[in-house]
Amino acid sequence: MSRVTCLAVLCALHASAFASPGGDPTQGRAVFTGAATANPTSIEINPAALGLGSRNEMYFAATGTLDHLSIDLSRFDINTGTFSPGEPVSGNLLSPGGMVAGVWHSGVNGRVTLGVAVSTSPAEGWLEDKNALRYFTLGGSYRTLAPSIASSFKLSGRVHLGIGLSVHTSFMRLKFARDAALAAGRDPVLGIGSDCGGSPCGIGNPDATQRYTVDVRSDYVALDNVVGTLGVVVRLAKETWLGISYHTPPGLSVQTELSGTMDVVKAPRDGGGTVTGGATVYLSQPASIDAELTSRLPANLDLHVGLRWEDLFRLQAYDARGYGSKFPSAGIPEQQLRVRGFYDQSWPARFRTMGAWAGIEQTERDFPLNVGARIGFETASLPDDRTSPMTIAPMSATVDTGLQYRITRDRDVIPQVYLLVTYGLQYFPRVHVTDSAFDPRDAIACYDSNHDYSTNACEAVRNGYAIDTGVGDYHRIQQAARIAVRLTW
Repeated sequence: MSRVTCLAVLCALHASAFASPGGDPTQGRAVFTGAATANPTSIEINPAALGLGSRNEMYFAATGTLDHLSIDLSRFDINTGTFSPGEPVSGNLLSPGGMVAGVWHSGVNGRVTLGVAVSTSPAEGWLEDKNALRYFTLGGSYRTLAPSIASSFKLSGRVHLGIGLSVHTSFMRLKFARDAALAAGRDPVLGIGSDCGGSPCGIGNPDATQRYTVDVRSDYVALDNVVGTLGVVVRLAKETWLGISYHTPPGLSVQTELSGTMDVVKAPRDGGGTVTGGATVYLSQPASIDAELTSRLPANLDLHVGLRWEDLFRLQAYDARGYGSKFPSAGIPEQQLRVRGFYDQSWPARFRTMGAWAGIEQTERDFPLNVGARIGFETASLPDDRTSPMTIAPMSATVDTGLQYRITRDRDVIPQVYLLVTYGLQYFPRVHVTDSAFDPRDAIACYDSNHDYSTNACEAVRNGYAIDTGVGDYHRIQQAARIAVRLTW
C-alpha cells in the first residue's frame, strides 16, 4: 500500500473519534458511493466525481430507514424535588425515500459530464406517544424533496472540478404538548398552584396541557431553498483519488422559513376545544463537507476512506411561531422553541460532529457480482445532558455492506443493467441522563426572580429548556437500505 493511502487511513481513523449524524445514511457512507466515487449519487455528494466515470447512466433507487427507539423518562415531583420511574416507551420509525437520476458524458474527450436527479431522503421522525413524551414530542417528521443539476469539468488527467445546484423543498410536521401551568410559574391564577379539577395543577397535569399540531413547508420555487455544491477530485498517485466537496446552507441564508398552519387543542381547564391559525417555523440548516480517498489494491480491490462534517451548531432549535386571532385569549404563546440541543459554536465543539468510515470493495470485472463492506464511527452530536426524545445521537458505530450484480450477461448488450443492494446498521450505545439540561425547576426559578433574564434559569426558559425533565434512559438503533437499478451505455 502506498504512503499516500496509509496516511489517509490513519487520518480517517483519527477523524472517526470526532464523527457525524447528518446526511442520508444510504449514500456517502454507503458502499459504492462517496465523494471520489463515480456514481449517480455523486450529483448530490460531489459533482466532480461524475467525471471519473465513462458511461452514460440512468439510475432508479428506493431507499429507506428503520429507527428503533427506546425511551424511559423519569418523573419529577415538584413538591419533594425527587425523581421516580416513568412510563417506558419504545417504537419503530420506518421512512421511505427514493432517487431518479441520469448522467451524460459529453464534450471533447469527455471533458464535461452532466447529471440531473430528483430525490427525497428518508425523513427524520419522532415517536408518536400520547403521554410519556408529550412535552417533547407527540410525533411528526421532517423531510426534503430536491431536484438537482450538476456538472463535472475535466481540467486535466489529474483534476476534475464540479458544481451542483439543488432546490430543497422542506416539509415538517411537529406535534407536541405544552404545560400551561408550568409555563406560568407560580402565578396564582395560571401557575402550578392554580386549580386543576379541585387540586393544585403542579407539573405535568393533563388538565393544564395544551396540544399542538404544526404543518408547514417551504416554497417549492425560491432562492432561499437553493443549495450549492462545489467539489474537486484530484489524482494523488496512480489509481489513487481524493475527492472533497462543500455544501452550502439553503440560499446561503441565516434561516429557512417554513409556513403553514397550527392547530391547538386547549387545556381542559381552559374549556378544551381546538383553535386554528397560521404558523411559521424558522430553522438554521447546516452546511457540510464530504471527503473520500480511493486507492486501487491488489486482487481487483479498492480501498475507500471517507468522512463527513456538518455545522450542526446552527440548528439549535425549531422556532415555531403561531398567528391566530384566537391564540392570545386561549393562552397560546406567539413563539415556541422545539430544542434539538446540538453542540454550540464554542471551540472545539463546533468541529465535533464528524463521521468517518473505511472499507474495501471489489472493482467491476468480468464476473457479474461485486461486493463491498465498510466500518465507521460517528461522534456524538450533542452533550449527553441535552439528549431528549427529539434528539438521540451519542457516539455511534456503523457497519455497511453491499453488492452489485450485472443482470445482462453479454457485455456487448446495450444497455447494461445492474442491480445494487446496500445495507447499513448504526448502533447508538444507551445514554443514561442523570442531570438533564431540560429542567422544569428553571421555569419556577425564573418566575421567582421576577423574570430576571440575566439568570441561568431565565436563559433556560428563553432557549426552550424549561420544560419537562429529560432525565432518563435513551437507546437507538438505525438500519438503512438502498435498492437501485442502473442502466449504462
